[in-house]
Amino acid sequence: MSYNKILDNDIKSIKRELIRLVEATKSQYANTFESLKSQNLDLAQEVVDADLKINDLQNSFTKMALWKIAKQQMVAGDLRLAVGGVLVSREIERIADVAKHICVFTIKYNPEPIEIEYISKMFDLVNTMLNIVSALIENYDNDQHQKVLKTEEQLSVEFSNLSNILATRNFEAKNEKESKKIITIVRQLKNLERAGECLINIEETLQFIRTGKFEELQETIINDLEPKK
Repeated sequence: MSYNKILDNDIKSIKRELIRLVEATKSQYANTFESLKSQNLDLAQEVVDADLKINDLQNSFTKMALWKIAKQQMVAGDLRLAVGGVLVSREIERIADVAKHICVFTIKYNPEPIEIEYISKMFDLVNTMLNIVSALIENYDNDQHQKVLKTEEQLSVEFSNLSNILATRNFEAKNEKESKKIITIVRQLKNLERAGECLINIEETLQFIRTGKFEELQETIINDLEPKK
């Protein structure tokens, strides 16, 4: 088999395994959303248990990508894909952790409908970003970072609004138990906001794979959110 053929197969393997990791994470999010909406605690526990498989997939991908870098003399875009893939896989694993945290919260606190609504608003936005990024990984030459930026901006605004609502609820809490639950909900929302930041990091890495340059998309979001003078 020719060197070019071997290299092509290695690149295909990297993309295939990275997509596999993303699909596993999307499955975790689908099950998390279902368990939250239906209060299916058994399904929530399945998500918690399946998080170990996500960790294993991420570790296996990293070992595979590093091995292919070591055995092949990759250059330019191929090398960026392999190195960038390792960075992307780590961010995806962190995003999957958020699904686990929400399921742990669901099992422990049995959230009320209004609390489920709070979490679902941000959950939907993160899931939208995850779907965009999933499509980009399959075809990373397709530049859609404006969609990612717009959804992340919505996520930041939603977190700010919901945090204010929950701060008022916490002030009016009747006891320590109720207050602790509200604080825990805020933590879930913060985790979802961080998941959005991870997705921004992924898009920055995909931009690097495409162009060879890193663009600080997070700074763009901050500038856009600042009041206009």
